[in-house]
Amino acid sequence: MVGQGRKLAQLERIARLKAEQELKKLAAFSLHMSAAREQVAALQVALDQSYASVAPLSVSEARMANAQAGRAARELRRADQELARMTPRFEAARRDAAREFGRAQILLELVKRQTDKAGRDRS
Repeated sequence: MVGQGRKLAQLERIARLKAEQELKKLAAFSLHMSAAREQVAALQVALDQSYASVAPLSVSEARMANAQAGRAARELRRADQELARMTPRFEAARRDAAREFGRAQILLELVKRQTDKAGRDRS
């Protein structure tokens, strides 16, 4: 019985290390996702501001405003596409981290139960 408890404890330590590694990867990925979301939001604000102006424009000013709005729209589209490409990988990383964390928690609970059972058996 002691050998089995020791093996479970070793498995739990390994699972906890893997869970910590997955959580660190998720945290780093989360920072990238936050930065991408902030960039999309900032580009959306810039595009909205380019269309919000109600001041009369000369032809050259209108051309310049149109060019700026076009550039902002292209940048926003690229940022949206990048965010869309990152999202499935982020969700996969989140699932992996949750799975590894859950595995570590279950093994920890099994170790506790094994320890409690061994303690009761000795009594």
